[in-house]
Amino acid sequence: MRLALLGCIGLMTATTALAQPLPGQASQAQHGPQVAANGVVPATAAPVATGNPLDIRSLRDLASACSMRNDNPYYVAATSLCAGYEAAVLDFHLLDTLGPRHNKRKVCLPSPAPSRRQTTAGLVSWVQSNPQYLDEPAASGVLRYFINSYPCNRKTFQWSPPGPMQ
Repeated sequence: MRLALLGCIGLMTATTALAQPLPGQASQAQHGPQVAANGVVPATAAPVATGNPLDIRSLRDLASACSMRNDNPYYVAATSLCAGYEAAVLDFHLLDTLGPRHNKRKVCLPSPAPSRRQTTAGLVSWVQSNPQYLDEPAASGVLRYFINSYPCNRKTFQWSPPGPMQ
């Protein structure tokens, strides 16, 4: 729960950081968005994320945020976002496998559970040794990391992303 809260704080920090232009970019406040007569901002006028280190789309983006150096101005937001992202994926998996679905659980954390720093360092290390997953969705990659690092069944198994939701 604390990690999810930390992730929310990271998202708020990231949102604040996103509102500020990167060096060399003009802010929308300078040019202003084009507003239609009905007060709606057309989709073409919406800001487009270009090279922002907090724009997480793939496992590559998340690993980059998780391994950001502490001298980077985005460091606090990125590491908080990373921890929150990991916690959210894990929490969803654990919540999704409560009760009668417990036998479907693929992640079983040891006791005591690893710290935020341990899981973040583990994710970065795992991504570096498994570059074939860099372009998959970040949530899928994080779940794949947890399944391979903390499997419930200690036998070797191959995990593949789930099919369409029913």
